[in-house]
Amino acid sequence: MGIHLLKGALFAALVGFSAGSLARVAVTTSDLIQQPGYQTSWKNMVKGQAQLPGWARKGVGTSTPAEAITWQGQSYQIGNICKPHDCANNFMVVAFKADKSQAWGVRVAVANKPEAIDHPKKYAKYQWLGKPDNEMKALLRKQFESNPDWK
Repeated sequence: MGIHLLKGALFAALVGFSAGSLARVAVTTSDLIQQPGYQTSWKNMVKGQAQLPGWARKGVGTSTPAEAITWQGQSYQIGNICKPHDCANNFMVVAFKADKSQAWGVRVAVANKPEAIDHPKKYAKYQWLGKPDNEMKALLRKQFESNPDWK
């Protein structure tokens, strides 16, 4: 009977550890933007950007979990955020330096036309944020252009 209790305690410890790890990993992009360090980088990225809608300026909207990636030897937190109830036509991709010192992003606005449903890339306009160089633009584009529906 003692072994069964030990197994139960071990299982509970593993489940608790896994659930706790998962909770730390599954921070949404919108939540990440509100954290110290990330918030400062976000504000610097959007400062002075003309025609940036409120949801994008504040970094609040529907978002995916942020993920840690390595791109060309550098570590980043990257994620997506979109205008609530209009994700297909208005979204952003953002990348934060691992040390939270800088952020880059792209806001994508797809024209609200029936033709854009089948060919969103053809009707998209891009607003680059944080002065990304060509390598950073490639990373940001990769996040949505790898989607098979982005044609």
